[in-house]
Formats: sequence, structure tokens, C-alpha cells
Amino acid sequence: MLRLRWILCLTIVGLIAAILTTSYLMELSRLRHLSSAIDQRVAELVRLKRGIQDKEEKILYYKTEEGIAREAREQFNLVMPGERIYRIEVASPDVTR
Repeated sequence: MLRLRWILCLTIVGLIAAILTTSYLMELSRLRHLSSAIDQRVAELVRLKRGIQDKEEKILYYKTEEGIAREAREQFNLVMPGERIYRIEVASPDVTR
């Protein structure tokens, strides 16, 4: 028959092993959670950087003569000197004359 001292020793070793295993599993779970949070933040950062890059490209484009001319045409319906304006009218067959 096992002595009481061996039973106590095995019980303590078992408890320590259980505590260490539980702690290890909890840390693995926390690590997975933090890893997914980092992945989400990196994806958000990449999306924001692409947006900033697009905005910088638009700013550089609209600083050029071509960009200014395009903006003037689209926003204010302006034309360059010497250009002709053509107006196209479409007659709908539904309208009675």
C-alpha cells in the first residue's frame, strides 16, 4: 500500500501540472485573441494608407494645369479660349408636338 507521503506528493504534482496546463491554455487563447486584433488593425491601417495615397495623388493632379482645367470644366462649365461648345438635344418620341 502506498504511503501517505507518496499520495500527498502525487496530489501536489498533479495540482501543479493542472494549474500550469490551465495557465498555458489561457495564454494561448489570449495570444490568439491579440493576434486577430493585430491583424484587424493592420488591415485598417493598410486601408487608410491607400486612401491617403489616393488623396495625395488627386491633390498632385489638381495642382497641374490639366487638373485645374478639368475642375473648371466639370464644376463651373468653363471652356478654354478658342474652344467651341456643342449642345446635343435629344427629342423624345413620347413628347407630342
